[in-house]
This record gives sequence, C-alpha cells and structure tokens, in this order.
Amino acid sequence: MSNIQYAVCHLQRGSGNDSGMSCHIERKTADGKVYIPDNADKTRTHLNRELIQFPNGVRNRTDAVQYRIDNAGLHRKVGKNQTKAIRIILTGSHEQMMKIEQSDKLDKWTDANLKWLRNTFGEDNVVSCMLHMDEKTPHLHATVVPIVTRERKRKSREGEKKYQTQTGPRLSADDVMGRSRLSTYQNTYAEAMREFGLQRGVVGSTAKHQSNGEYYRQQMLQYENDIAKLNAEVEKANEGRNVILSLFGKGDLAKAKKDLTAKNKQISKLKEQIAKLQAERAAIVQQHKQDLASLKNGYQAEIDKAIKEAESLCKTILSKDAKIEQQSQRIAELDRKANPQRYRLLSGAELEHFNIPNLGASMPSIHIWTDVQGEKYDAREYIDTINPVWQEYLKGTATVYELINDIFEPQEQVSEAQANLLGAAFILATGGPAQTRVGTGAGGSHSDLPWDGKKSHGKRR
Repeated sequence: MSNIQYAVCHLQRGSGNDSGMSCHIERKTADGKVYIPDNADKTRTHLNRELIQFPNGVRNRTDAVQYRIDNAGLHRKVGKNQTKAIRIILTGSHEQMMKIEQSDKLDKWTDANLKWLRNTFGEDNVVSCMLHMDEKTPHLHATVVPIVTRERKRKSREGEKKYQTQTGPRLSADDVMGRSRLSTYQNTYAEAMREFGLQRGVVGSTAKHQSNGEYYRQQMLQYENDIAKLNAEVEKANEGRNVILSLFGKGDLAKAKKDLTAKNKQISKLKEQIAKLQAERAAIVQQHKQDLASLKNGYQAEIDKAIKEAESLCKTILSKDAKIEQQSQRIAELDRKANPQRYRLLSGAELEHFNIPNLGASMPSIHIWTDVQGEKYDAREYIDTINPVWQEYLKGTATVYELINDIFEPQEQVSEAQANLLGAAFILATGGPAQTRVGTGAGGSHSDLPWDGKKSHGKRR
C-alpha cells in the first residue's frame, strides 16, 4: 500500500447560479432554516465556516454569485443557459488531512487554498469558500464566477469577414474550464499544497488507484531494465557472430557453420523475448490507462450522484417550506377573522411601523409609529422582560399588537390630534375622553390633562 498523500482539486460547472447547491454547502435553506445532510455529523456543523466576507447587502452564496455578475462591468447580456458559477472541491488524502487538523495547521492550509484560488481565478471572482468540518475529511467548497478579460479565441477560416470584438470582462466558463487550464490547475494546486505533505494525483483518485499507480510504475521500470539487458545480450551475441564469420576460410569450416547457427538461434531467441516483453509492456500501459479512466469516471459518477441527490433534496425541502408557509399564512388569515382584537391597536389608530432596537438587552425598548387619517405620531416605552406577554411574543404566540396594547395604554398610542380625529370611537374604546401622553416629539403635543405626568416605565399588568 502506497504512503503517498495526494492533493485533490475537483472543478465542476454549476447549474445557472448554482442556487440548488447553496443549501448543501451552507447547511441552510434559502429562507435561513437549518439543513443537515445525512452524511454530516450535526454535532460538528457549528465548526463549518465561510472564509469569504460577503459585500454589504449580500446574504448568502447565491446572492454573492449574482452580485459579482451585476458589478463586473459585462458588455453582453448573460444568457439563461450560461454557467454563472463553478464549484471547486479542495481537500487531500484523509490521513494527511487529519494530521493537518490535529497539528493545528488547518488555518494555514485554508489560507494557502484561498491564496491559490485568488491567484488562479482572480480575487473578485472567488465569491465564496466554505470549510466543511462535519463530514469525514475536512474540505473546502469554493465558488468561482468565471469572468475573464482574456481575448476570445476563435478559429480563423479562409475568406471569413473579420469583425471587431469588444474588449473587457466577459462571462466564460468554457475559457476557465479549458482542458489545458484544468491540467495547469492540478499542477499549481499540487505545488501550493506541497508544504502540507500533499502531492499531485489524478482528480478523483482513491487509495486503490494510488496503490495501482505505484505498482504500474514499478512494473514499467522492471520491463525497461529487462529489455535493456536483453538488448545488451543481443549486441554481445552479434559480436560473437561477427567473430565466427571472420573465421571462415581460416579453420574448420564445419565448426564455424555450427557455431554461427547456434549464435543465430541465440539472437533470434533473444529478439523473441524482447518482442514479448515489449508487447507485455504495451498491454500494461493500456490496462493502466483503462484503470485510470475507470476510476476517474467512477469518482465523477459518485460526485454527480451526490450533487443530484443534494439538489433533489433541496428542491423537496423548498417545496415543503413553501407548503408550510402557505399553511401558516392561511392559519394567520383565519386567526385574524376569529380573533380580530389580536391584530389591532386598542386606540383605533393604524400601526405603521415598530422597532425593538435592543432585543437582547436587559431592558429592551419598543418604538411605535401610528397613523390616523394622515396624522402621524411616534412613542417609545421600555419593556419589562418578565412580562408574560413579552415572553409569549418572543415565542411567537402573541402578536405585536397584543404586545403594544400591553405596553402602551390606548391614550399613549396616539397624539392629541389623532385622538380628536378618532373622536367617539376612541372614547368608546377607552371608556373616557380622548387624552394623550407626551410622545417622542414627532407629532405628539403636551396635554394638561391629569395623567399627562404619569410614568408608565416598567409598569406591567
């Protein structure tokens, strides 16, 4: 069994912007729900991390791909069938990757990978690089947008009219995934991984392939040595034959003829042995090529199968999420009809907006904005964190209207002008005349009514 430890660099085109694989790579669905595949250890998923900082406003890998395309200054419209993302798997032989992790060199290894990715494909084109630690072997899922500035290569034909082509950036997966470039990637990646004890191997190689590769190499060396030795013996036999020929006419002719026949037979036999060895060597070379192709195709088929399963599972999850969302909306609609009081302010005003800026603070606050026939008002109040309604709101079992109605009295939800517009409806709802508190100054007015100085901070029912 060979002890050679290989660097693995596998490139594959994504479908469109490759959103189907973002779920598998980021371990979450498009709406942010956790997704753990069957082959992952959920107790280690928290160790996974995104190594690329997304631009402002970019939420995930799929958005990052589109952001790069939108901001690359492309001259041509991107076609629906164009590849927008290339996914790259970077790792190494399991044994060596474990040593790298256990010797605290994993961060250095990821830095070397990022440097290679940026130098090879361009810093702006590397839009995501996720480290997976929850599967058998640590590995990276890099995402590259294939934007190039190299001149487009076109075959020239006799009599063809030459057109001036636009220069500048263009989206071209064919350029990035060219056969010669793929070979170059393997060479430069192996060079970048040399300091980590990893060397170049066939993409998709396995332990069996590594062992066979070494075996074939040793066999070829042995065949070369054997053929060289036989050729030397042929040369020696020819020298002996020439000596015999020089004896003709100088001695015993019968003995000379006999010796010559023996030498000719020896030379013929040696040549037969050489031809046999050469045929065996050619057969071994052909078998080696077939084995490599079989192993490579098998590994590719395995990757394709895993990707298709992941994409299919993501679609299933998204479909189920859509049904759940649809049912949730239906439940909310029915709840609004059955319990309208849970979805309105007691003052009768319309809630335009609310904000809880310091949700995790020991004493959070809530800021509300209300509207009555175009008259605006806003107010702020502190929340007692042991308040049962607040606890129910955090669990999602109480609406924000119920929370606001518990934090603010009806007259605290509106300005004096709004209360006057509400008129009889407000009086009926509160059991008294329209009287307001002082707000934050954005539409409220001071009132001399008895409870104007009332402090409700910290109050709770």
